[in-house]
Amino acid sequence: MSEPIEPASAAEAARELARVLLEQADALDLHDLRATGAIENVRVQARALADAVHERGWGDIFLGIDSYDPDELDDLPLGPDDFDDPADYREIVEGDNPDDLDELEESLLPTDGVRVSYQARYDYVVTDPDAFVEYVRSRAHEAQNDEVIDDIEDAQSAFELLCYLDGLGSKDYDNTGLIPAGGEESHKIVEFSLWDLDPTRRDDTYPY
Repeated sequence: MSEPIEPASAAEAARELARVLLEQADALDLHDLRATGAIENVRVQARALADAVHERGWGDIFLGIDSYDPDELDDLPLGPDDFDDPADYREIVEGDNPDDLDELEESLLPTDGVRVSYQARYDYVVTDPDAFVEYVRSRAHEAQNDEVIDDIEDAQSAFELLCYLDGLGSKDYDNTGLIPAGGEESHKIVEFSLWDLDPTRRDDTYPY
């Protein structure tokens, strides 16, 4: 029986990133190619850390970085970071200031109710890319968007659409007493699946 595959150490990757940041700190203030080189060195090590963290089942460690196209930022709903005083945002969310309701694009959440959250990781292996892509394409109409089928170019993009079609985020539970309160998803080609890892290491992949 083969030896279990150990994921990369996130701790070592974090220490190496700290070393690179200290080493490149002065160059980041320059206005020549030395700054470009420093930025690239930081990015490479930051990606190594992000990959190591992801291998353990967590989401993106650098949440928000490169998440949005700058041209689309004006279309995003307001959030806590858009207010100088967090109390102003809380006042709007709690519905205490009706005059500000038009500033939010999403429906307000109720102040009461049990906040529940679901996090999980499921790994798969694509053994027949052509058959898998064909299957997802046959279900693309379920997304009720004629353009999504054009986005299915390979197994990875097919998997992303399948996760949407069969995931909780695509379901409507409003009439059952359960309303959505936000969601994030992560799809990625990984070096090691859960069953590649030693059973004692799999516990590290669960956020809770």
